[in-house]
Amino acid sequence: MPNAQDAPTTSHFVNPADAFNRARAADNYLWQVAMKLQGYRYQANTNATRGTTVVRITIARNGHLLAVEIIRSSGVPEFDRGVLAGVRAGSPYSPLPANIQGESASFNLPLVSVNRN
Repeated sequence: MPNAQDAPTTSHFVNPADAFNRARAADNYLWQVAMKLQGYRYQANTNATRGTTVVRITIARNGHLLAVEIIRSSGVPEFDRGVLAGVRAGSPYSPLPANIQGESASFNLPLVSVNRN
């Protein structure tokens, strides 16, 4: 008669190829978002010439922007406001690819502002 110690154990196997493909799909999607934002222009009333604002964006399965927040400021409020406005203006984005699971996905995106006086 088998005892509890002889019972088979279950383990969760994560296929590294699946994890890699999901990460690659997210990277490719994020690249599409960044390319859409690349042409966005805004007026920055500042003497600063360059800054990087890191935002967290949450996009619904259908491509609509659900949320955007600054997770690291450029240190230049004008740049930060312009980045937020640009991300909002870029919506809707492409729908999420099938291999990005869930009803929405969040991404961290560094965006560079350049002031060309």
